Amino acid sequence: MMPAKKKRRKKKKGIMKSTLKLGCTVMFMLLALFMIYVVMVIASASMTPLDVDSYKMNYSGQIYYKNAKTGDYENLDNVYSKENRVWVPITEMPEHLKDAAVAIEDERFYQHNGVDLKRTFGAIFHYVIDKDSAYGGSTITQQLVKNVTGQKDRSVSRKIKEIWNSFRLERKMSKDQILELYLNTMYLSQGCNGVGSAAQVYFDKKVEDLTIAEAASIVGITQYPTRYDPFLNPENNKKKQELVLGKMLEHNYISEAMYDEAKNEKLVFSKHNMNDGTNFNSYFVDQVIRDVAKDLVKEKGYTEEEAMQYIHTGGIKIYSTINPDIQKKMDAVYNNPENFGGKGAQSSMVIMDPYTGEVKGISGGVGKKKGDLVLNRATQSPRQPGSSIKPISVYAPAIEAGLISPMTVYSDKAVTYGSWSPVNYYSGFRGPMTVQYAVQISANTVPVQILEKLGVEKSFSFLKDKLGITTLVSSKNVNGNIVSDKNLPALALGGLTNGITTYEMTAAYCAFVNRGVYITPHTYTEVRDIDGNIILKKAVKKTYAMTEKTASSMCQLLHSVTKSGGTGVAAALPNVQVGGKTGTTDDNKDRWFVGITPYYVGAVWYGFDEPKDMGYLTSNPALAAWKKVMLEVHEGLAYKAFPGTSNIINVNVCKETGKIATPSCVDKDGNPTGEILEIPYKDAPYVICEAENHVYPPEEETIIEKVEGVIEGIKEKVDDLLNPDAVGEAVEEITGDSQTPSEE
Repeated sequence: MMPAKKKRRKKKKGIMKSTLKLGCTVMFMLLALFMIYVVMVIASASMTPLDVDSYKMNYSGQIYYKNAKTGDYENLDNVYSKENRVWVPITEMPEHLKDAAVAIEDERFYQHNGVDLKRTFGAIFHYVIDKDSAYGGSTITQQLVKNVTGQKDRSVSRKIKEIWNSFRLERKMSKDQILELYLNTMYLSQGCNGVGSAAQVYFDKKVEDLTIAEAASIVGITQYPTRYDPFLNPENNKKKQELVLGKMLEHNYISEAMYDEAKNEKLVFSKHNMNDGTNFNSYFVDQVIRDVAKDLVKEKGYTEEEAMQYIHTGGIKIYSTINPDIQKKMDAVYNNPENFGGKGAQSSMVIMDPYTGEVKGISGGVGKKKGDLVLNRATQSPRQPGSSIKPISVYAPAIEAGLISPMTVYSDKAVTYGSWSPVNYYSGFRGPMTVQYAVQISANTVPVQILEKLGVEKSFSFLKDKLGITTLVSSKNVNGNIVSDKNLPALALGGLTNGITTYEMTAAYCAFVNRGVYITPHTYTEVRDIDGNIILKKAVKKTYAMTEKTASSMCQLLHSVTKSGGTGVAAALPNVQVGGKTGTTDDNKDRWFVGITPYYVGAVWYGFDEPKDMGYLTSNPALAAWKKVMLEVHEGLAYKAFPGTSNIINVNVCKETGKIATPSCVDKDGNPTGEILEIPYKDAPYVICEAENHVYPPEEETIIEKVEGVIEGIKEKVDDLLNPDAVGEAVEEITGDSQTPSEE
């Protein structure tokens, strides 16, 4: 056992040692303060003052969408190069956000002059005793200096400069100005620089709408961003949030009741914004960026590089046309490769509002994106359209020229033009048929014959000048050979040199739904600079591509494709009219479906980036993708008919003559030649089929005469009053079927 005397001697020695250590520390601190003073005196004459005003921060470009329910524009996404920053003025920050920052970061912020001596002494003490240079001695002002200069090393000289600049900054700026700068420059993980972008990323809110609980969660991130990131470490963030709330209570920024409410509030994070390293801009955002950059070059004289830099760092506001709900439904289908058979298959889709030309959604590829501004197959990969070109290159211009109508009869037969003989996708030929039936079953020989009469020049011009197709080739030299799209195979069956993009195909079909008016497709309406000034206003051009009557006829022709017997019957949707056209290239390397409804138009391409034969397919994957997306898009929408298609009646037309069929309209084998067509009342035929090979039994002569009398009576009244019931009665007497106009 140690003697008591030795114990007292050892204890006395320990006290002396501690006293000596404390004395050395105090002397060191006094010496340090003296050295700081000396250095600052010298520095004041030689050190360049920090000029915060000239500090250039990068401000994120903000993309907005219009909320369909409220009519307000809301943030869709931010685009930035290095720093995602959305500037928020101090006047738009809630008091509890500022209080949270001061409470946890710098409780004596409003009392000191840039440097908190108590915290500075504490930092020096810990540095001397524990060799810990990471002790938090910096004030908000000092942290702002670090944020602005980017100098964050732990050297003594850097710290002295920081202290000196902090004193200078406090003399130049008010506390509110300093706090505003700090809250807009602090790093808050997930690429967020400042509370503006953090509020959007974590809570999908504006800063002014943050609750006390949400503000504390965001402010708590700053000291160790990764450790307290709500997405990566939610438990750590919750603990830090409660610490911030405790400090706010301790310093009387909030009451006990407010503390309890905020602590118990369930934080709902916007995890769809989470940047896990694979979350890149959407294909739609990529296209908006490209479109704005292109217009900045064209209208403002920027270089491409300058335009891109301005979009990502200039704080501009882009007002887009996207419908996030539609885009989400497209993404749900396109992000899953299993919906496309896997094995490297690709696809693209575009949905537009036909009445405005606004693009509502874009899918530029299958599966998750691999980066920003990557290949967008919807806008950058033109592919041969196959039969999906027929409505815009043959049928519409031919109807517009008065060459055909849905009731016009052509013979599906073998034809030869030079060394080329078109064939059908089905076996053989089916003889006389109406134009509507040819569209419905996608016959090939009929549109070729129609185009031969129309002329390739008219077709080419219609596509290029009326419907905005920019990828057509008039004539060019390729390896010594002159190639051109001004020929029957290219324009009638879609064998174009370069092909057509999904984007332009969608826009072209929009003209059918929009009563014949083509509108330039666009992804944004206007762009404003950081101060709110309009710098770009999207010029939307309208082209009267065809008459309303032609457009209405085209809607009906395309509608027949999705009815029983049509190649697109699988695309039919409940409670909404659907029209469309399938497309398959001769070499089976591309599949298409372009579908129209009274609400939207959507085009889908399916194939491989490196084209290969898909003859093994037993169905059309493009049509299947269209159906999956559009079924969701149209869910809950009210019934609607295509514009201009009211007073539609079903008429039994003889496909050999294009006239009203009778029970005696049969072919040589005794098969009925009548075909039910949906025709606007005013366009219904008034002539009964009297083909020589259609011999009427004597007992029916009186019926025919009676029908002719009824028709004559109706014709006299057409100009004064359109009476669908009268035509329905006439047709009933002819066919024995009760026909009534469909309701709009």
